[in-house]
Amino acid sequence: MNLFKSLATFGIALAIAGCSTAPEDIITTATGAVVTGLVADIESDRGARFDGVVDSAADLDVLLNVAYGDGSLDLHRGHRPVENVLVAHLGISHDEMHVLMEDAGLNLAGVCEHFGFDPENLIDSLTLSVVPFLEEGVENGVLPATELEDWTAKIRAEFSKRVYWDGVGA
Repeated sequence: MNLFKSLATFGIALAIAGCSTAPEDIITTATGAVVTGLVADIESDRGARFDGVVDSAADLDVLLNVAYGDGSLDLHRGHRPVENVLVAHLGISHDEMHVLMEDAGLNLAGVCEHFGFDPENLIDSLTLSVVPFLEEGVENGVLPATELEDWTAKIRAEFSKRVYWDGVGA
């Protein structure tokens, strides 16, 4: 009976090992070019308390917080609100991102570099995915048109922190 249990345990371990993906086995379908025309799925982030419409100054703060991410969620800082952009830009699945970030210890810049991509293009892709919300803020009178460029720069700076974050600090 012990031999049977040992063999069964060994078989389960092999099956589990066969299902896992090694970082070096992950292949991208992307080019690393800046992704345009894609809007971040920010309202999917339950913690953001964002209804998808920029109609108050508090919504602008939510956009900044989403761009920076949640430091308590390790290197990936929480993908949900920008996952669609990450998947499109990196050309890998959410699960594959976790393998590279958790198993290989890469931040988003490291994931880009793993594939030979310029991390700055990811930052541009992420930033462009939030600009439609800023433009909506201008249309709704929440953000003066003269401040659109400054707010775009603020969002980009927060995404830059997120992409290059090394796990130290908040």
